[in-house]
Amino acid sequence: MAYMKLLLTGALCGAFCLASAQSEGMLPRWEVVSLSKELVANVEQTRTVLGEVRPKEWLQDGAPAAYVDQQEGLHTDLQNLKLSAEALGRSPEKLSYVIDTFLWLDRVSSTVGSVAGGVRAYQSGPVADLLDSARGKGDAAMDILKEYMRQVAVQQEEAMEIADSEAQRCRGQLAIKPR
Repeated sequence: MAYMKLLLTGALCGAFCLASAQSEGMLPRWEVVSLSKELVANVEQTRTVLGEVRPKEWLQDGAPAAYVDQQEGLHTDLQNLKLSAEALGRSPEKLSYVIDTFLWLDRVSSTVGSVAGGVRAYQSGPVADLLDSARGKGDAAMDILKEYMRQVAVQQEEAMEIADSEAQRCRGQLAIKPR
């Protein structure tokens, strides 16, 4: 009986924490889902632009071979970002999904910036502008994810503190009652 009461109290506390976090400025679920969809769309746009980038041709103009490696790695990183953004859209409350998406987005942003510099120097200013635009969208999403990551972490810490406090209270009551 006491165990059931603990479970019910924990569930109610969790719901209360979620509701109070929402009222205190927690990014709503629908906004996180929308953001994840925008990230997936931006990945696809970036892939399309990246298809126009020809770093192997730049080598004859003296470009570093690292641009070839960066472009190839960027394809894999974009796929990982897409997968993590899709997971975030399915379960926005999971801190690990928020962190994964943030970290992949940070990595992709850095590499896209480098590749855009190579495109500007060795290929085409307008194509570089398209990559810079995609990077800008990613950077804006990163700012939102950074704040949301903090909000989810705080929410989970508060829920754990409440659950621990309630568990301690229940243990105290069980210790007092004769068996």
